[in-house]
Amino acid sequence: MIGYLDLMAGSWWHSGYHLTTSIVAPSLLSLPYAFASLGWTAGVLSLVIGAIVTFYSYNLISLVLEHYAGLGHRHLRFRDMAYDVLGNIALYLLG
Repeated sequence: MIGYLDLMAGSWWHSGYHLTTSIVAPSLLSLPYAFASLGWTAGVLSLVIGAIVTFYSYNLISLVLEHYAGLGHRHLRFRDMAYDVLGNIALYLLG
């Protein structure tokens, strides 16, 4: 049973779920138009490629979070992670 503090602290499954849905959900709205334009073969191929890119980006972010967690920096937000990875100036330039 997952407790309230576990949900507030987050887990890798929880983070992966939110990352996947935030990347995939907007493109799902254009999926019928993409399949109508591309056809079944190219549509399914582009869908598989999108899934692979999403999985790869989730793994990269989880590796970075795990690396900094090992150093004692726990990131609760992506902004905290970007600050540690990019530094102060680069963070504001990107923002």
